[in-house]
Amino acid sequence: MSEDGNSIVNVRNKKVEIAFCLIIVAVVVGYLIYNPNEIYERPTLEYQWEEPARVAITTEYATFEEALKEATDVVVAQYVESRPFGESLTEYEFVVTDRVLGNTADRIFIYEANDVSITVSGERHHSRYRPGEITFTAGTDYLLPLLSLDSVYSNTRDNGFRLIDNIIINLDEPSNSTMYNEPLNPHSRRLDFDSERLSRDRIISTVRRLTRRNSPAEDFIRSEDMVDIINGSPYVFIVEIGEARRLSGEGGGGADWRSTDIYYVILVESLKGNVSIDSELMNVMFIAGTVFSGERHIVAVERLEEGSSSFDFTSRNSLFSIDQLDEIMVLISGD
Repeated sequence: MSEDGNSIVNVRNKKVEIAFCLIIVAVVVGYLIYNPNEIYERPTLEYQWEEPARVAITTEYATFEEALKEATDVVVAQYVESRPFGESLTEYEFVVTDRVLGNTADRIFIYEANDVSITVSGERHHSRYRPGEITFTAGTDYLLPLLSLDSVYSNTRDNGFRLIDNIIINLDEPSNSTMYNEPLNPHSRRLDFDSERLSRDRIISTVRRLTRRNSPAEDFIRSEDMVDIINGSPYVFIVEIGEARRLSGEGGGGADWRSTDIYYVILVESLKGNVSIDSELMNVMFIAGTVFSGERHIVAVERLEEGSSSFDFTSRNSLFSIDQLDEIMVLISGD
């Protein structure tokens, strides 16, 4: 190449270097003048996460009104305090001041995971957030649509719940309400949460109307009395524990929420309830570590769904020893 050609290349290279430096300066200056509160208000941005999420979930986008259909309970409540729970959850304690849907206790607990990221995808919406990145203020009235966690197998406290799509309605300052960890207003079709004229009474009445036909949370036998458990269970079986279908800790964890083992079982005898099932497919979910292959037990159970070969406990005390057979037969026979 000629000397003139080399000069042209050098000039072009220097222009590229200068342009690149200007870009870096612009980014740095932009970062410095950017309002840090804007970053805090958008916790769905990946670069803000100090640690990578251990579990990634993708879910379909729902509007505020659509998401409310999933609620088992809706309460007006005030925040008390929060604390770590297990290895990856945070437990938020609230005092309930009013019930819009359901019949919760006066004190409830909300659980959210700190190691989960959720990607929300829809035709006109795409975002990502972490359920555990939420804050509450003491003394503020919150309207909270909730999904009950209470079950035979849950490790969380009784009266435990999860938020639905992280919907948090601030009744004192509705414009500060959130969904998917971002402002709620763009996700609502019926309420303008940015309007100064929006009253708490209208918010509550609208939510009450939208959830009036919601299905209640599935309940279970909470009594520890054998009489109540046997009489309240549709099936009582003698089973022999077979091979494990899934043991606690397999398939992604989640032990903070609940710890269960699922075993294939051989139906030795049905003491209560007629059942026709392929014994090779019959399986029962047990509280983790309570049974092992080769053992025989008596269980009080219900079908997971009509026609299913899977059975769940009807109470937290549905596992009985073979030594209790005579006592159980007296209860079933009614003698």
